[in-house]
Amino acid sequence: MIIPVDGIVVEGVGVMSDESAMTGESDHVQKEVMDKCLNRQQEVENDIDYKAADRTPHDVPSPMLLSGTMI
Repeated sequence: MIIPVDGIVVEGVGVMSDESAMTGESDHVQKEVMDKCLNRQQEVENDIDYKAADRTPHDVPSPMLLSGTMI
């Protein structure tokens, strides 16, 4: 399914987005509701063994669905 407009995940399980049309990356990006994203962000920031240099943009899921990408 192609996303026709920008939006956010309100409810869903196992939502993955193919953003290769925008980013060129072939990896699917995990999408979650905002609360889960914020909780995961706190876990990553509070993990002292998880250095900032070792983090990737995909460590914390995003709730954003971008127009023109595929679910």
